[in-house]
Amino acid sequence: MIRARWRCSSHLARLVVVLALIAGATPLRGEAATDPPGGIQGTVSTLDGSVKLPGAMITVVGADGGDVSQQVSGDEGRFTIPDLPPARYRVRATLDGFQPVEAAALVEAGGLVTLTLDLPIAAVSESVEVVARAPISNAGTLASSQTVNNTETRLLIPGEGFQAAVRLLSGVIEVGGGESIDGGHPNQASVQVGAGTMLDPATNLARLSLPAPGIDSVSVLPSPYEAEFGRFSSGLIQIQTKRAGDQWKVRLNDFEPAFRLKRYTLLDIQGIAGLKPNLEIGGPLKKGRVFLEQTAQYHYEATDVASRPESELRTSEWFSSFTRVDAVLSPRHGLALTGGFVPSTARHTTLGTFTPPDATADLTDQVGHAMLTERSLWGPAAMVETTVQFHEYHTGVHGQGSAPMELLPETTVGNFFNRQQRDTSALQWIETASGSHRAAGGLHLYKVGVDLLHSTYDGTSASAPVLIARSDGTLARRLEFGDPTVQSVHSTDVAIFAQDRLQPGTRWYVEFGGRIDHDGIADRSGASPRAGVAVLLNPSATAVLHGGYGLFYERTPSIAGAFQQFEPATDTRFGTDGVTTLGTPTIYEHVTAADLQTARSAAWDLAYDHRVNRMFSVHISVLDRQGSHQLVIDPVLTERGGQWLLSSSGRSSYLQEEVAVHVTRGSRVDVNASYVHSSAREDLNALVNFFDAILEPVVGANAYAPAPADAPHRLFMRGRAIPTSRWMVLGTLDWRSGLPYSIVDDALEFVGARNARRFPAYHRLDLALERRVTIAKWQPWLGIRAVNALDSFLPADVQANVGSPKFGSFYNSEFRQFRIHLRFER
Repeated sequence: MIRARWRCSSHLARLVVVLALIAGATPLRGEAATDPPGGIQGTVSTLDGSVKLPGAMITVVGADGGDVSQQVSGDEGRFTIPDLPPARYRVRATLDGFQPVEAAALVEAGGLVTLTLDLPIAAVSESVEVVARAPISNAGTLASSQTVNNTETRLLIPGEGFQAAVRLLSGVIEVGGGESIDGGHPNQASVQVGAGTMLDPATNLARLSLPAPGIDSVSVLPSPYEAEFGRFSSGLIQIQTKRAGDQWKVRLNDFEPAFRLKRYTLLDIQGIAGLKPNLEIGGPLKKGRVFLEQTAQYHYEATDVASRPESELRTSEWFSSFTRVDAVLSPRHGLALTGGFVPSTARHTTLGTFTPPDATADLTDQVGHAMLTERSLWGPAAMVETTVQFHEYHTGVHGQGSAPMELLPETTVGNFFNRQQRDTSALQWIETASGSHRAAGGLHLYKVGVDLLHSTYDGTSASAPVLIARSDGTLARRLEFGDPTVQSVHSTDVAIFAQDRLQPGTRWYVEFGGRIDHDGIADRSGASPRAGVAVLLNPSATAVLHGGYGLFYERTPSIAGAFQQFEPATDTRFGTDGVTTLGTPTIYEHVTAADLQTARSAAWDLAYDHRVNRMFSVHISVLDRQGSHQLVIDPVLTERGGQWLLSSSGRSSYLQEEVAVHVTRGSRVDVNASYVHSSAREDLNALVNFFDAILEPVVGANAYAPAPADAPHRLFMRGRAIPTSRWMVLGTLDWRSGLPYSIVDDALEFVGARNARRFPAYHRLDLALERRVTIAKWQPWLGIRAVNALDSFLPADVQANVGSPKFGSFYNSEFRQFRIHLRFER
């Protein structure tokens, strides 16, 4: 305990010293001005000025496109932004629940411009786009957050969805099973489209794909303090979808294929590597009242596994349709309906260095979703919002045949051992009321609500024998599974929450609240206190210190409720001759601990954001998260046999320090660079590691060790530069420590300390050069993209079996590829 306290104090001390140095060394913006500064004042309202709106975010944007100042409107919607050099500015007002409004302002020397910004009520319940590293977010959090908008995603990763967008953020690393946010397991994060949670109830993983043109922005909130956010422990991904405008538009993009080239060549085309055409149609069905946004995308991708023959491919194919209808029923009443469907197929999805095509599994998904949101303004300072959403997953897993699966150190023989069908659904109802009032202590912005989530899980599972052999072919171990089984779990989660953002003055904000969650799977209830604070260190809000603390409860995945309904396994061990049995075979039953708890984490952070000038901004932060009661599986021997024991004894620890710089010069230059130093440790036998849709046949001993996403050092950069109106350079740079792995023996039992070894350091550069060309009446961008431009060694597989002559060898590095790309402006 003393050591832990010293560690936290040390990090805080370092941060305070750095902040003091920066604050003392940074000149004020007005020092070089020769003319006396001016200012902007005004009010934010709705309904033609009849209702004032406190709590709105006011952003002043300079002529070069960079943010000059930010402020939150105070009592009666008033705001004042002083000390602005004479120039032309754009002033933008945004508030959750209302459409943003922007106005021009010409500030003269010593003058004061007065504006009235009247915000129309929005028709949909979604978070307003958050500027990356915004010190104060009207979208709902005082905590640190990062956002990648659709434009940036489309430039850096054309034709991809939100999963690719979040990988453009410094705290996100792709691991087996999905994306890890700040060291957490992928299923510990939540994904929201609007207010609705869009996760597969079975595993708490998001396998939903949305059309690229339908996504407006993707935000990642590692530890939001607002009590309205729940059912996760390591981060929240918020997706803002695109709303149609007042003019009809029809756009088709990314329709040219990416070709699969013969390895180490530039022009020898072997086939299509990717095809991602997307369509966007949007406009008013009734001018000013009803709007339709329809997007669709077809996605095909073929991956050449570098360590296998070029003819063996891992392919994925999906089609996604997304519809959004917004209706303004009256000045005080808005309605929105969204929905879509996503059929997908992944062939040879487990193809790898040691898994040939015949031994792989195929995965099929049928996803459907719909959401209705109603928002109404009650009185001068209150709003009520209702959201009802439904989604369902139909997931199938099957191999290429029925032959027994044989695992050797160097390869796999036979076919994948398990067949599954999972049908899951979730029905969610969210009711919230929010508003503002002035009372003791200052201006209060409050929100209260209830959130009900009913989920179902029905599935079947059938498993064939699995043989584990040595390099010489002799049998070391045999797993035989029971008869096919049926799983069925129905549960209802209930949450109530209340929060208040207090603004005692114009320079600081305090957020406090809490929520109570009842978990239907674990049948447990828990209270989550949250608190956050933001202090503006100067009147223009260009220097902000913020931090907070929160307790976060995960939703228990339905697979935990179905755990005991899966087939048992009989484990037989053999001597070196592969024939003589060692002892009596052990039958492992699935057993759930009687005292199963709901997984949770406690997190605190402290951050400093400073816009040094119109070009440079700096972010410095410390984040600490401690997890407990996490679901893990342990093989346990008892007097009556064996157990695969599911318990909530798992724990985790994550500590992160980050320094980030954002450089922007209008639309011509935009570069984000972040260095992250971190430490992530956890119990490794997480339930979803073994009982995702694709099952793992072997369960080894659990251990507390470096987490799969533990990267002590990471430097990540993304950006673009437009030196002339016809040329653009863009790319990403990712350098980080190699991720950890464990080693095993001939029987696939772990040897030595878990995750004690690491892959080589990861260093990848992706570059693109584009030129605007003229084709008839269009002026698209034509360019070439280099994937892994430096041809760095980026192995994905390692020979971790000590019984193999090639033990310790690394394989399957993505080789350098060049792709031609044609992009039309939107």
